[in-house]
Amino acid sequence: MKILLIEHDPAYRAFLQAVLNRPAYKVETATTGWTGIASALHARYDLLLLGAELPDLNGFELVQRLRQEGDITPVLMLSALTSAADKARGLYAGADDYMERPGEPDELLARIYALNRRRTGGLHAPTVISVANLELNVAEKVAYRANKRIRLTAREFQLLSFLVENAGRVVTKTQILEKVWDCSKDVKTNKVEVYINFLRKKIDHGFDQKLIQTAMGVGYLLSTSL
Repeated sequence: MKILLIEHDPAYRAFLQAVLNRPAYKVETATTGWTGIASALHARYDLLLLGAELPDLNGFELVQRLRQEGDITPVLMLSALTSAADKARGLYAGADDYMERPGEPDELLARIYALNRRRTGGLHAPTVISVANLELNVAEKVAYRANKRIRLTAREFQLLSFLVENAGRVVTKTQILEKVWDCSKDVKTNKVEVYINFLRKKIDHGFDQKLIQTAMGVGYLLSTSL
């Protein structure tokens, strides 16, 4: 489980890192609100552990900004503000859970476990599909390549999902129109080509190995190897 810990106080940060020092967790840290936002939007995390009292941007503002950016990574907010109004404020801002700091280690671990169980659907099938170094989180509608977050529109995500579902197989323009646009009659349209180009710029730009390939005269495929 990859966790981003956003906490300014070095003593409390060290305490949390000690609690999370176990094989099940990989913890990265940010010490300010703005660096926390940048990290959260740049890479994939399974949980954000967020201190509410940050020097530049408080936790309430931070989680609200993340939600406005479309990030739906689970957030556990840790705060010394313990009134019902403060807890409600945190949850309304976008946090998934709110816990009094410093908190008991066992309670913290249990809350993290519960949030991760909710995220993964418990014992159900995983929602993350991996192809080469590309990851597609179907539940959260987020994609990553080499662990870097890729911003996609709803249509781009639909198209990428279809390519991922058929990874290693050629899909025709007609099949794409049927699946992504629910239409196969408008074969003269160039929207498939346009959106394939959009995806290439986002998925393959900066990588030597191009995953989205063209089968000349047939269609497109998503490569399964690097």
